[in-house]
Amino acid sequence: MEKTFCFTLQKEEYLEYLVYEISRSGKMRGSRWFLLTSVPALLVTGVLVLKIRHMLFITSVLALAVLWVLYGAKAVWGNYLRRKAERYYWPKLNIREFAQIRCHFGENKITVEEPGGKRNISYSGIRLLAPLKHIFAFYYPEGTLLLPYRVFEQEEEIKAFLTWILPRMEKK
Repeated sequence: MEKTFCFTLQKEEYLEYLVYEISRSGKMRGSRWFLLTSVPALLVTGVLVLKIRHMLFITSVLALAVLWVLYGAKAVWGNYLRRKAERYYWPKLNIREFAQIRCHFGENKITVEEPGGKRNISYSGIRLLAPLKHIFAFYYPEGTLLLPYRVFEQEEEIKAFLTWILPRMEKK
């Protein structure tokens, strides 16, 4: 199942990749844990310091802490990373436009043609395939190949593509 895709990356797709990269960095790990634990710690500390003994209030505070951990922190963290990518990293990259890329997924390698030239990526060289919300990120030693989901017409095509490519990546 050899497949060729021609596409031009969009800003939103690249920002999604930037957010993923920022979230993977070691510097951000401590910030994420602080955000995740700070609100529940403040709530529990408030109950203890104020010596509140009313069970309905204590239960409500604990429920708020659990909701924060499950939903609130994730939403705040996502918004924080998105703003950081848009306001700090995007201007530094100075990207004016994206070029059209042609990717051919052959039997033994991926051939990428772009205005800067042509490069070949062996399947065994791919270290990580990260399925993000709107793109696949293929990490290999010389860089990263981003493949948007929109190049596939249906979800079944994505599943067929993955079942075809994953065994090739495992052959090392």
